[in-house]
Amino acid sequence: MKFGLYVNPQFQDEGPLPAAIDNMAAQVRAAREAGYSSIFVPHHYLARPMRMFQANILLARLAAEAGDMRMGPGIWLMGMTNPVQIAEEAATLDWIAPGGYTLALGLGYRDVEFEAFGVDPRHRAARTVEAIDLIRKLWRQDVVDHDGRFFKLKGVGASIRPRNGEACPLWLGASVDAAIERAAQLADAWLASFSHPWPELTRSFDVYNSARAAAGLPQPTERPLCRECFVAATPEQAQALAREPLIYKYGAYASWGNPNVAGKPFAEGYDDFQAERFIIGDKAMAKARVQWLQETLGVDHLVLRMQWPGLAQDDVLRSIEFMGEVLQDLN
Repeated sequence: MKFGLYVNPQFQDEGPLPAAIDNMAAQVRAAREAGYSSIFVPHHYLARPMRMFQANILLARLAAEAGDMRMGPGIWLMGMTNPVQIAEEAATLDWIAPGGYTLALGLGYRDVEFEAFGVDPRHRAARTVEAIDLIRKLWRQDVVDHDGRFFKLKGVGASIRPRNGEACPLWLGASVDAAIERAAQLADAWLASFSHPWPELTRSFDVYNSARAAAGLPQPTERPLCRECFVAATPEQAQALAREPLIYKYGAYASWGNPNVAGKPFAEGYDDFQAERFIIGDKAMAKARVQWLQETLGVDHLVLRMQWPGLAQDDVLRSIEFMGEVLQDLN
């Protein structure tokens, strides 16, 4: 089992940002020392009222703290951005980070972001499929000719290609069956989301496995999964410390129109929502849940978001350390 730290670069409107950068760097150092294997960061634009650092620029800063940890965005909004940009940024960071770069992509869902880039959100899936093809061409070919529906290149080559001369690992985020099947066919791995409920995960992994088999593809070399996670000395303490920061975070998702956090005001349904999705408790509870994911679903790379706006840095660092002890017990 590998653990990844999902560094959260989103902050409430008040508070000094230099301290936020220092805190993120300290979290990465703590994760490295605890034996985590990777760091990931989210990617969004126009996030106000939260302030948010941009993904790849932040990763370049955190690479100094990460040692040989792998890094990448989780997830890059491919439905509205340009594949040439991300192909070259990914390859650049693959050289900067000793542990290499993983490109986790997603379609995006916020209308305000699509509008800002002048992209019709109805085309997001088709744009992403074509972008994946073009990114891999840019990574693997000296000279690229591409005459697609959304992107056109003629007789050009990427400024920089990944360190191995082939490709960075490419994961695709998805929640619904059709998107999971697309991930099975196009990507090196499917990245299940933070809000995919426990009861649905087994069925969704079956969908993924069947789609890989139907496409004549081998099962992936990695099975990643994202989860919200907070570990404290007791389950009661963990729940108490995580509650308000998570309500703030998912309340923001709800205001953005995230389809996985729809319905009544999030605070009203928080207890049931987190029980079906999050790892919030003591080390024994966390270990039992990770073992279930490993033994039942074959998950072998668990990417953990352990900080949300309003959570104290000391509590975050302690939670990272507790999960490091869980990792040692598992391995």
